[in-house]
Amino acid sequence: MLDTRKKAILFVAVQEYVLTAEPVSSQKLVEKYQLGVSSATVRNELAVLEDMGYLRQPHTSAGRIPTDIAYRYYVDSTADKPGLTTQEEKSIIKLFSALNKEMEGLLQETTSILSKLTNYIAVVMSPSFKRSLLKHVDLVLLSPRHILLVLIMDKGQVLKRTVGIETNGQSIDVIEHLLNERLQSLGSQEILSLKDGIILSDQELTRLIQTLIDKIVDIMVSEDKERVFLGGTTSILGQPEFEDLHKVQSLLNSLEHGYRLLQWLEDSYKSEKVIVRIGSENADDEIKDCTVIASSYQIDGESLGALGIIGPTRMNYARAISAVEFIADNLTKALNELRS
Repeated sequence: MLDTRKKAILFVAVQEYVLTAEPVSSQKLVEKYQLGVSSATVRNELAVLEDMGYLRQPHTSAGRIPTDIAYRYYVDSTADKPGLTTQEEKSIIKLFSALNKEMEGLLQETTSILSKLTNYIAVVMSPSFKRSLLKHVDLVLLSPRHILLVLIMDKGQVLKRTVGIETNGQSIDVIEHLLNERLQSLGSQEILSLKDGIILSDQELTRLIQTLIDKIVDIMVSEDKERVFLGGTTSILGQPEFEDLHKVQSLLNSLEHGYRLLQWLEDSYKSEKVIVRIGSENADDEIKDCTVIASSYQIDGESLGALGIIGPTRMNYARAISAVEFIADNLTKALNELRS
């Protein structure tokens, strides 16, 4: 347990290192912060905090830098501190209210906003179609042999695919009406099982409907995977923690694999709160020197996907946590409006 003085000294030591990325000395803390004690007292307390595992010295003559345990203490101590300005929050709300895009475009814009706001790598995981139902089908005749098939899902996803098909003079409007009448609010497996039961008096129309159902199911199944949107990957190059190019390359290689990102963010799917995993709290070696801050976004109270940031353990946690939480809330609102 830390007494009041150790807590105060540890807090400002972490804060100073976050600001400067330089090892912290007792003299620096006394000069900059109103601690009410001498430099010698601060030096002794820093030594005790080092023995307790909160601080470490990169080399003997240097000051001290925080460990993952110290960052965890710092995060828990700043949980209720505001990180974004009122003006920034108003700007974010305005940005989301002005976005009038399909889900994919909205998620890409979210990645861009989050990375610019934090200067860290932003990650947004799109939802899979496993729990999505078909809301509406649009057919656009491009030529006598080609149709643009547009699927609008109940979670807001929009899929478009040009398909080759012989209409043989059949009315596109009639086909579209029949598809929406039979397939609305069904998942891919339900749609597939329904296909053989659709038998109309017009055999040619039956053939077209069944062919298009096969195309619809193929599209839904092929898209049944989480997609990853990334932003700000070059921002880590400006962080002193990532001057080691081998370390940067390892992280960037991992970012290319969506399933790894899904593993890193999966806890946020199950939590109603922002998840913060610091350094060694992450299981994977690729991010053992990083912090992952993530949150889920929802539709109708159901977790739909996840978003977050990846950066060095030395970060402005109050700002980063507030940014992730505020962006997730506004994305949730935007998606629910898009769906309505």
